[in-house]
Order: sequence, then structure tokens, then C-alpha cells
Amino acid sequence: MTERARMRLSFPDETHEYIQTYMDEKKITYPGDAIARICKEHEEMKEQEWSLKYITSTVTNNLHNVLKQELTKLRLGANSADRNTQILIELFNGLFFHEGVDNIMPTTVEEMEGIKTAKQVVDTRISHMRQKKLDHESSKNNVT
Repeated sequence: MTERARMRLSFPDETHEYIQTYMDEKKITYPGDAIARICKEHEEMKEQEWSLKYITSTVTNNLHNVLKQELTKLRLGANSADRNTQILIELFNGLFFHEGVDNIMPTTVEEMEGIKTAKQVVDTRISHMRQKKLDHESSKNNVT
């Protein structure tokens, strides 16, 4: 049997009522046993709270890392597309200057065969790359 310390305590009325209600609910005979049990439950709650904080922190950090990696991929892809677009603008500007073209005819008026071919090649390339990515993700998911 564990040793017990004797204390003489005084509580506000609402605390006394709380202890009495607790004793009735838990069928505890002595107030000291009720207070000891309340303290034990409080200690367990503190441990659970710490555990929840730890879990929350861990999940948050992992989510942050995953999102950071994905956003980096998106940023790099956008940078590459922007760079390629700027290169094309410079090339067309030089070509127009060399040919003495002051203005262009938009594709809404007439689309040249070369533009249609270029669109088809790009669409095929994007479709192929998307399929390769899906195949890679599928094989990666099947391994784990």
C-alpha cells in the first residue's frame, strides 16, 4: 500500500461541490481518493495534450516539406516556360526586323499550316510527357 500524506484543505464552495459530484459519479467514498484520481486524470490529459502537439507539429512539418517540393517543381516549370517564351519573342522580333514585317496577321484571321503543325507537335509531346509521368507515378505507387 502506498504512503499517504494527511492534509487539511479548504476549497471554494463550487470546488467542494465539484468534488462531491465527482465522488458520486465515480462511486468514490473518500475526498482524498477523488482528488488523487482527479490529479491522475489531469496528468494523463497533459501527456495526451503533449502527444497531440507533437503529432500536430510532425504532420505540419511533413506537409510543409511536401508542399515546398511540389511548389519548387511548379516554379521551375513556370520559369522554364517563361524563359522559352521570352526566347521565342526575341527570335520572332529579329525575324520580323530582318524580313521588314511591320505587323502580323493573327491566327483568328488565318492560321498557316506551319502553326497547325507546330501545335500538333507540341500537343503530342505534352501528351507523351504526361503519359510518361503517369506511368512513373503508377510504378512508384505499386512499389511502395
